[in-house]
Order: sequence, then C-alpha cells, then structure tokens
Amino acid sequence: MSFTVAEIHQNLFSIISSLLDRRDEFLKNPSSDFTRKKKISFEQTILFPMIAGADNVASELLNMFGEEDLPLPSAMIQRRNQIKKEAFQELFSLFTQSIPKDKNFHGYQLVACDGTRLNLPYNPTDFDTLVDNVKGRKSFNQIHLNALYDIMNDIFLDIEIQGMKGMNERDAFCKFLDKCSLSEQKRIFIADRGYATFNIFAHAINNNQLFLIRIKENDALALCCKDKHVVEDCLFDGNFTINIGRIRHGKNCKYENYHLIRKEYRYDFIEYGEDKVDLLRLRVLKFPLSSGVSEYIVTNLPRDVFSLDTIKELYNLRWGEETAFRYLKYAGNMVHIHSLKSDFLIQEIYGKLTLYNFSSCIANSITKRESASNTYTYNFNHSQIQKFVRLYIIGVVKDLEKLINRFLVPVRPGRKFKRIIRRQSAVPLSYR
Repeated sequence: MSFTVAEIHQNLFSIISSLLDRRDEFLKNPSSDFTRKKKISFEQTILFPMIAGADNVASELLNMFGEEDLPLPSAMIQRRNQIKKEAFQELFSLFTQSIPKDKNFHGYQLVACDGTRLNLPYNPTDFDTLVDNVKGRKSFNQIHLNALYDIMNDIFLDIEIQGMKGMNERDAFCKFLDKCSLSEQKRIFIADRGYATFNIFAHAINNNQLFLIRIKENDALALCCKDKHVVEDCLFDGNFTINIGRIRHGKNCKYENYHLIRKEYRYDFIEYGEDKVDLLRLRVLKFPLSSGVSEYIVTNLPRDVFSLDTIKELYNLRWGEETAFRYLKYAGNMVHIHSLKSDFLIQEIYGKLTLYNFSSCIANSITKRESASNTYTYNFNHSQIQKFVRLYIIGVVKDLEKLINRFLVPVRPGRKFKRIIRRQSAVPLSYR
C-alpha cells in the first residue's frame, strides 16, 4: 500500500498534532506551555530541528518564517526548551511505524546495522563526547550513532546514541536484537566485520533472528575447526557446531570446537567461571570478489533456502546503508548541529532522522517520469529530494512531485570507487 505525497504530508502533521494532545507526556510544564497563541507554534517548534540547514539559527528562522513574522533565536530556544526530547523520539517512532514497508527480499525484511560518527559543537565540559587523545590535534566533541536501516525500503528503523567515551557498537547491536525479539516480521540482520562476536551470534539465535555477518579469514578458520578447505578452496560453504564456554579447564575441554570467552569480553548468557556450555550452529561461507580477494561470511541462514549466490547478493545490498548515512549527514544536514545542550542535540538528531524517512517515503510514492534519453535509465536525486522536502514542509514548494521529477539523475551501473581500508581489531574472534 502506497500513499500520495499529500497523504504522507498530512500523516506527518497529524502525528505532530497528536503529540500536543499528549501534553502531560511531552511538555515540561503542561499546564502553561503552548496554551496561548504566540509567534512560534508547537508545530513550528517541532519542525525547526527537522528542517534547519547549515546556516546559523537566525538565517534558518528567516528561511522558515519570512521577514515579517521573523522571531528571534532566543524565542525559538525558549520554545524548544518547553518540549521534552521524548517528543521527537516519539515522532520518529510513530512516523516510521506508519510508513508502508512493502519491499522485501523473498518475504524477508533486510535490516542492516552499522554506525557513524557525528561531530558536535566544541564543548570541553562534556566529557562523555570529548575526544582529546588524538596526537597533534585539538580536542573535539563527537557522538557515535548506531542505526538499524531497512535496506529495501530506504528508511531508518531505530538508533542508539553513544558518547565516544562509552562507544560500543556491539552492545548497541545486541540491544537492537533484543528489541526485535517480539516482532512477527521475518528479518535478516546484515552487518560488517566489527560485529562478528559470539555474543552477537548468541543474541540473534536466542531471539530467533536470522543474521549474515562478514568475518576475517582467521576467524573463519577458527570457527571451522581449522578445516584446510576454508583456505585452500575458492568456494566454501559448510555448517559447524560451536561450543562456547567461560572456563579453560575441566570437562568443557572435551567438547569439539570449543571456544573460550575470556573474562574481559562480554558473553551475556554465561557468567565468567560458570560451568556451562552454549551450543551455536553456524554456517561459514567463502567466495571470491571481482578483485580476486576472498570474502568470508558467517550466518544462520539455511542452505536449502539461501544458496551461496543468494548470500552474495544479500551482503552486497548492505552497502545501501553507507549511502543512506551519506545522504542523512550531508543532504539532510546532520553534520550541522546547532546545539550544545544534550536535549537539543537529541531533538536535532531525531528530527533529521524523521526528515530522512519522510523524504524516502515521498520518493517511494512518486511515479518516476519516463526519460526521453535511451542512453541511461534515470533515478531520483536523493540529495535534491531532501532539500525540496524541507521547502515543501514550510510551504515554499507547492508541486513537490513535479519538481522532483525535473531533477532525475542517470544511473551508471558498474561505477566503482577506491575503497577506504580501515584498521580492524587484532583480537581473535575466539576471545571476544
């Protein structure tokens, strides 16, 4: 089921209106806040963190309100201070739940998990986000945004925000998996090598979730009982039983393919020193890339349903989240945070995520016009869509569908860019 542009717009504003009806939950002083008519309404206060761009607050207010009704930045700060950050979290959650998620992969929702860093205005008193250990560089502030992303429908489903001092991507992934335990939706979670830990495998299996995670060659060899075929064969696809424990000696050592989780690494299902063994059934695959390098995957997807070629296709789709992060941060202006206050920071982050999902929902609802050129196929310009959507929300743009269709961009299949190789953890999977 798809909606028209007008229906999506109406849905967003209807949800914003419903938040004001729940004033006891989302206003700091529900008996007095937003009870009288003022220059800045509740709706405009909610919208401002969503649509604010890269300019200063005064210029962004001018773009939103116009010259005659222009409020001062201090007035907007006062209004934003009356709304709890939970209102923006609820707006993101309710709007995301209302989006049709019609696209799937053979009946499965494909969910990618990854993280990205966001620079904040410099605040030396915020020790949770302060980074001061980079040699030769002045200290700065950052947070780590962990996100679940629906690959096929191009929407962000959930996030976990962490300060750099307490950054832990794996812990965030475990929280996502635990939240999804009661969902009836069939999902496949896809992640990169940084998430390849026994704790994550166990969380997924205990929550009846399917996963597909890239791993390093040494980790693949460890999982496969050092089977020489993992290294020697060009293609490999094998099922293995892994025994997980927390003690080095005793009866646990009699188990085949036994892996010790050391004290300093998390495994939420066995206390350190406890005489207990968990059994994980995993599938390990190896296949070559076009560059000649071999890729290794660990998964619990059944072989009779998901062939090696299907696994390759699934993992390739994960890169859609990297593109989504780029649009979110730059076209969606997530890199331009205006606030030092932590509550305002949350408002802006959830506001920008709501705008991204709103833009994506708009794009999915629009019928793309046919191009007269036969040289390329054409697709929507997602950077322009987010800019046009902001103008549409404040009433500057009237016919959004027509405007978006004027800025189609050619699709150039086979284009490749040099990959940036980041330093990977040297800790073997066996000990994590």
